[in-house]
Amino acid sequence: MRKKFTLFIVCLLCSLSVAMAQDITVKGEVKDEQGLPLPGVSVKVKGSAQGAMTNSNGVYSLSAPADATLAFSYIGFKTIEQAISGKTTINVSLTEDNNQLNEVVVVGYGTQTKKDLTTAVVSISAKDLENQPVTNPLQAIQGKAAGVQINSQSGKPGAGISITIRGNTSINASNSPLYVIDGVTSRDASFINPSDIESMTILKDASGAAIYGSSGANGVVLITTKKGTEKLSVAFNAFTGFSNLWQKQDVLNKDQYTALMGDMGYALAGLGTQNTDWQKETFGTGIQNNYQLSFSGGFKKGQYSFSSGYQQDKGVVAPAKLDKYTFHFNGSQPITDWLKLTASAALTSNKSRDVSDNANVARGGTILSALTTPPTIGIYAADGSYAFNPYKGGSENPVANAFAAQNNNRDTRFLGSFAAEVKFTKDLSFKSSISANNRDAYYTYFLDPFSTTYGRDQRGLYNNNKTEDHVWLNENILSYVKNVGKNAITATAGMTLQESNYLFAPYSESDFLGPNKELLPRGESIPKQITNGSQWSKRSYLARFTYAYDGKYLFSSNFRADGSSRFGPANRYGYFPSASVGWRISGENFLKDSESIDDLKVRASWGKVGNDENIGDYAYLELYQPTPEGAYNLSQLRNDRLKWETTTQTNIGLDLTMFNSRLVFTADAYLKKTNDLLIYQPLPASVGFNQIVSNVGAMENKGIEFVLSTKNVTGDKFTWSTDLNFSINKNKVTDLGDKVNNINFAGIYERDAAIRVVTGRPLGSFFGYVSEGVNPATGDIVYSDLNGDNKITTDDRTFIGNAQPDFTYGLNNTFGYGNFGLSFLFQGVQGNQMFNASRMELEGMNDSKNQLATVLDRWTTPGQVTSMPRASRDNTSNTLTSSRFIEDGSYLRLKTATISYNFGQMALGKLKMSRFMIYASGYNLLTFTKYSGLDPEVNQYSANGPSMGVDYGTYPQSRTFLFGVNVGF
Repeated sequence: MRKKFTLFIVCLLCSLSVAMAQDITVKGEVKDEQGLPLPGVSVKVKGSAQGAMTNSNGVYSLSAPADATLAFSYIGFKTIEQAISGKTTINVSLTEDNNQLNEVVVVGYGTQTKKDLTTAVVSISAKDLENQPVTNPLQAIQGKAAGVQINSQSGKPGAGISITIRGNTSINASNSPLYVIDGVTSRDASFINPSDIESMTILKDASGAAIYGSSGANGVVLITTKKGTEKLSVAFNAFTGFSNLWQKQDVLNKDQYTALMGDMGYALAGLGTQNTDWQKETFGTGIQNNYQLSFSGGFKKGQYSFSSGYQQDKGVVAPAKLDKYTFHFNGSQPITDWLKLTASAALTSNKSRDVSDNANVARGGTILSALTTPPTIGIYAADGSYAFNPYKGGSENPVANAFAAQNNNRDTRFLGSFAAEVKFTKDLSFKSSISANNRDAYYTYFLDPFSTTYGRDQRGLYNNNKTEDHVWLNENILSYVKNVGKNAITATAGMTLQESNYLFAPYSESDFLGPNKELLPRGESIPKQITNGSQWSKRSYLARFTYAYDGKYLFSSNFRADGSSRFGPANRYGYFPSASVGWRISGENFLKDSESIDDLKVRASWGKVGNDENIGDYAYLELYQPTPEGAYNLSQLRNDRLKWETTTQTNIGLDLTMFNSRLVFTADAYLKKTNDLLIYQPLPASVGFNQIVSNVGAMENKGIEFVLSTKNVTGDKFTWSTDLNFSINKNKVTDLGDKVNNINFAGIYERDAAIRVVTGRPLGSFFGYVSEGVNPATGDIVYSDLNGDNKITTDDRTFIGNAQPDFTYGLNNTFGYGNFGLSFLFQGVQGNQMFNASRMELEGMNDSKNQLATVLDRWTTPGQVTSMPRASRDNTSNTLTSSRFIEDGSYLRLKTATISYNFGQMALGKLKMSRFMIYASGYNLLTFTKYSGLDPEVNQYSANGPSMGVDYGTYPQSRTFLFGVNVGF
């Protein structure tokens, strides 16, 4: 009996062993730490030859023994092992070995590992966006991306920024990149909450951007927002801080100002006896507050993320203020094994109050008014109205300029998409999406008819403008991924449809006073309002093919055909091809066993991209403009020959990783040539029109970029890493056609324009008279007589400077010691010049405005040698647009510095938290510059257009200190 029982037990164990040894089908997904799918991951059964690779969506399927162990490996990521233990679904997340060169990046309509890229890209992670007092996410990467120059238009809350990727490509069309936010295209990303962003990828060369065709001439910024997680997690981020101006201007006090007025012949009676510090009254302390709460998790294999945030920015010049509310959702849900649904939505609501800048005091410029208002007067007059310059009745004081008008904006943005993805096989999938990008903006302005001079002149003024800009996009993309032996192939093809509807409805009223000066409920002067509307649409076809052999020989090709309603039937379609190759030298036998070189790759690319932004939706048509009387006037001539501006770019690059990923180096050199620039050509007077837009110009950019990342110390307690980037770009206009000699930009109030565009010179070239200094005999500025006719005329003007920098750079250091962290970023621009138009007002000495203290050195007696001309009432000859106001705009800035403390696992366990960090950050902490204005990082006009480099009473950047907490559960 005992023998039979023993035999039974042996047979039972053998049966169980055989059953356990039977193969089962195991499926799953492989993602990186950011939740993005990893294609091409090797999944092998440990100790056998069985295995598989993940497809483009990071999905794998293989047969394996139920008791086996799976090994997941991928270049640049740590290999992990996972026991099957009878499970049929195993999802894993791989951790990067090197989070710079080998990271997974989002590219147009897909993802790739950076090691396999053959194009020039910059990848920015969520860590680079954290803990900074910015309302626009692109501000947070200033100085961190080679070849990407980011400039703030001004320092006031909600002010726009300009982004230039590898130089300017257009004169009249847009120079701003295309943004793609979770697959939805946009010409703006300022409304996205920086805390909602998981990663940003900047496609810098034409080969990478060609998949976006006619929208890619200025580069493409791909923004991926945060996704859900398998486990429920809750996060709360908050910071509060304050800001102030990092410097002020030294202007004349009461006694100095009174003496100057006496020298200029003004009567001093009734001038006033106060000694008001208008900068103190105008420039105060700004306040920043930010709060964000987010939830993420999963349900029935689906993943969801939701966040809401509130950000408040009170400017250093009251009452400038921005209140920003954001809501964000991202979700995905598998319906079956072959069908998956995804959806995303971002809703942003901005409410702001504006303060006028970029203008002289006569036109309500608050910044210049704070510097030029006489110190001898106070804020209010005896009757309660705002006081004004007694010598210049229309000149309001800065507090009046800032507070008298109710200058409000309300802006609502919605960005949403819904997509369905069908997997026909493990290699072939199809995705169709529909998205909307809607903006509704409302602007209101009210100035009462009592408190200010301008308001009394207008008898009250009210404006109300409404803007609607609605764009929808449908994309249909077919993707194929196949790995056979050492061959890896991907193919993408698709069609997209896009349409925009735009409406602008202005409204204005004035004259709110009745016969007895009583306030009326509505203005008596209401001009007829004309609503403007436009539409445009696009149909596009796209394709991409990539091939890699043995991970060493890489090839990629893109093609896009865009058809736009902005052009006539003969030129409606544009065609944008590209190709790129890469060779991983480190994979060859002669370097395979190198102890110092981990990865070495050279790459080259070529491509064409287009530009049709900011040219008007009906640029090729004959247009008629309605008049208030009900008639129609011809306003634009027809031009069926209009077509795209086309940029062709060639790029060569090198990627190098050494010493077990402790050193990562990237270098790129490029040449960009833009043809068929859209330029306004002059017409003969007999035509009846002065100009017509035509494709006649050309421009060139060439440059080099370097990025170096090092892990200097990698100890158990102490770590130190450094990131350095350096860029040089040379811009030049190479053609303006045979009918255009020059184009003027950057108009200065009551003076010549400051910038001229001509063939052979870069955009942003300053044009004016050459100042030779002060004539000791007369005290007047001497200008160079360049044509030798013994008189100074407009023909004596020449090029006097250039706003384009020689190079830009950034240096970031990150330290860690135990739970403490410290990082600081220096950002710099070198070799650019600024046209300080503010000094025309502040050193003019030709009217009753207050002046800089530098005018104390003004010429007063014959024979005196000085650089400051004489005071001369109503004489503007000393303030012509000239080299006198050209200054070195170079600067080096300690852009950000952050010290943080992360609580350890023991403390987190007690608190039942997954993350708890406190930090303190500073923004614009130190600035080293020779520029004499309030701030070198400002522009009256766009910083990425031909009018760059002009400062004319622009709201300066502020210095900010904040304290925050980052909590996760």
